[in-house]
Amino acid sequence: MKLRNLFTITAMAVTFALPAHANESKSSLDMDALLNLVKEGQARDNAEFNARMKRFNIAKYDQENLLNLEKQARTRLEKESATKEAQFAENEEKINVAQERLNNRLGSLKEMFGVLQQVAGDTQGVFEGSVISSQVEGREAFLTNLIKLAGSSSELPSIQNLEQLWFEMQREMTLSGDVAQYPASVVLPNGETVTKNVTRIGGFNVVAQGDYLVWDLEAKKLVELDVQPGSRYNGPAADLENATTEMTGFWIDPSRGQLLKIMGQTAGLTERIQQGGVVGYIILALAIIGVLLSLIRMTWLTAESKRIKKQMETDQASDDNALGRVMTAYHANSGADTETLELHLGEAISNEIPRLSKGINWIKIISVVAPLLGLLGTVTGMIDVFETMSLFGTGDPKLMAGGISQALVTTVLGLVAAIPCVFLHTMTNNKSRELIQILQERATGILARKAEEEYQAKAA
Repeated sequence: MKLRNLFTITAMAVTFALPAHANESKSSLDMDALLNLVKEGQARDNAEFNARMKRFNIAKYDQENLLNLEKQARTRLEKESATKEAQFAENEEKINVAQERLNNRLGSLKEMFGVLQQVAGDTQGVFEGSVISSQVEGREAFLTNLIKLAGSSSELPSIQNLEQLWFEMQREMTLSGDVAQYPASVVLPNGETVTKNVTRIGGFNVVAQGDYLVWDLEAKKLVELDVQPGSRYNGPAADLENATTEMTGFWIDPSRGQLLKIMGQTAGLTERIQQGGVVGYIILALAIIGVLLSLIRMTWLTAESKRIKKQMETDQASDDNALGRVMTAYHANSGADTETLELHLGEAISNEIPRLSKGINWIKIISVVAPLLGLLGTVTGMIDVFETMSLFGTGDPKLMAGGISQALVTTVLGLVAAIPCVFLHTMTNNKSRELIQILQERATGILARKAEEEYQAKAA
């Protein structure tokens, strides 16, 4: 209404202003034409206003209908919610009654299911760490489901589940006493996974192509040891794989791979010798020299002993043995008196003693020097250990233990060299003294016979 009044006032203003310019423009509208235009605009505005009001009333009616429908829906949902709540409370009460009845009926079965859950958990741990899992796969999933069932209050384990648990436990015990061959995935030290024919020895060890394998809990695969324990143990493993008889020897690791790993980290003979350094190599060189010298001298003395024994069976002197050369000196001076003959025989024996005792003192020297060199190496090694401690402190026991171990290697090498050298020196020295004693006994016998002959000649 305000808009129409404004429009009317504006039109009147235009109408009143027109006479002021009537003389200037001949094309201006007259009052009748302007009045007709105003009437037409007013009629058009009234029609539009009536149409808008009609649409507004219709929309208002529709909104009121929608509001009534929503109110009716809310009322219906409130009634339905109240019914559901009452039904929920009733169901809760029924569930509590049923749960109490179930608990009463279960009785001691709940304790049994608790034990079942514990046994299934322990069995799962055993299966996860058993090398038999490389042959029998998928056992852990069944045990996981069984543990959930045993701990659930809505669903109970069935007789089939209990029988399956019994079967898996019995199969584990049965396979732990068998030696089986089968293909399995093996992780090599370089990280590559290949399929090999492996041999499982009960629940202890698995070998493939003479190499020991261990069961990795995380990867759920067999892993080949980075460092094998050595030919002493790997040899029987290869023999077991190729065995055609019922019985064959084999090294079993009862710790299921832990001892094998420790043995692989243990230094071998070559590494121990290298730890001794220069002093260790010198000790070994002396040991080899002492042993070879002892064997050479022992061989020569044994042969000389056989020649002397052969010479003792005849009076014919031979120059291929010490006794024969002593007898040659006797025959060459048989006409001399007893005192002179004694001097010649003593000279001949003195000439044979160096040959019989040659090199024996060197063996003795080596047996004495070798442990001294070992002690020298130990002292120098301990000096290095203390220098390391002064630089890095005592926080790492492995660092000190490794240095002390290296220092003591030279002592071990010295004793290893000295013990056989002492033994061989004693043997060669006794053998040499035995032969020298034979020469002296034979010379004394010759002198005794000579003195007896001279006495009889004087008596006659």
